[in-house]
Amino acid sequence: MKQRKLSAPLACVAVVSGILAAVSLSAQQQPQPVTGDAARGKPLFSDTFNCYACHGFDAQSGERRLVPLNYAQDGFITFVQNSPLPNMPAFPDASPQQLADIYAYIRTIPADAPALGEVPLLRDILDRKARVAAE
Repeated sequence: MKQRKLSAPLACVAVVSGILAAVSLSAQQQPQPVTGDAARGKPLFSDTFNCYACHGFDAQSGERRLVPLNYAQDGFITFVQNSPLPNMPAFPDASPQQLADIYAYIRTIPADAPALGEVPLLRDILDRKARVAAE
């Protein structure tokens, strides 16, 4: 049987088609990144997952400060779903979308803490202390 040689342009098309097919298959196998929505993330942070209980409503107090956030979104999602820390429960049932929403919400919180005198509860305590000291 006589072998036929492919012409150069036809061989080039065959190679490019094979590469495109491989790239397309690879893209289909990798999960697409999710985009977080801060408006959906706020109630997830405060109500659904009760993150505020350890991190505070401003995500800057409590056990561990979250602001400024030092994780990329993918790292944050992986960490929260599989937390190795004893003080941080893992949330394996939290979906990547829910965690991306929480991540987006945390990213909207200003990193600067208010001045101590601007925190209402602390201001009340200091005022009471000053009144008692003045008596």
